Amino acid sequence: MTEQKKINYNFFHWGPFLYKTKLTEDELEKLKSLCIKNKKRDYRKWLVGFIKHEYSIDKKKVFPIVLPYVQSYIQAAIQHYNLKFGNKLTLKSVWVNYMTKFESNPLHHHDQELSFVLFTQIPELLEEEVNQTIGDEKPGTINFVSNLYNNKHQLNRHVFTPEVGDFFIFPSSLSHYVNSFQCEGERISVSGNFKIR
Repeated sequence: MTEQKKINYNFFHWGPFLYKTKLTEDELEKLKSLCIKNKKRDYRKWLVGFIKHEYSIDKKKVFPIVLPYVQSYIQAAIQHYNLKFGNKLTLKSVWVNYMTKFESNPLHHHDQELSFVLFTQIPELLEEEVNQTIGDEKPGTINFVSNLYNNKHQLNRHVFTPEVGDFFIFPSSLSHYVNSFQCEGERISVSGNFKIR
């Protein structure tokens, strides 16, 4: 056996900074209490999803729940990517999606500087449906795409089967989509956009 040569190298982070964490049970319960199907708060005209029930929710009540996580994202982005941020955060919009079978959310991105999506409920049989699906496109998963042109020598997509409490924060320009699923139940997610000054 030949001795392996020791090679020094640097690794460069590339592409958007995608951050994943978990909410606490207490935070989840607070968020669930803010999510109400109220026709007066119908938010579909501002969104691209093929989803029947999408409603705006109270920004002022959501802000203190998500703020520590957004601050953590900013610190991590500074540490790992040497990014620069302003010091004033404003939650510009926040809404809840009640996704059910056969509904989907096509490839899109958000406005503002930072966006988030978190999950408060997942259909019981979704994970089983994902595991039984053959091929790359899985039902009910959230797919983040940093480059529409696939190249076997670079990673351009991250795919996650969501779990209750999962919380993703990412640059608003990062494209993402959700495929439809066929099992019963609601896949409930809360999304929002932050402006940074």
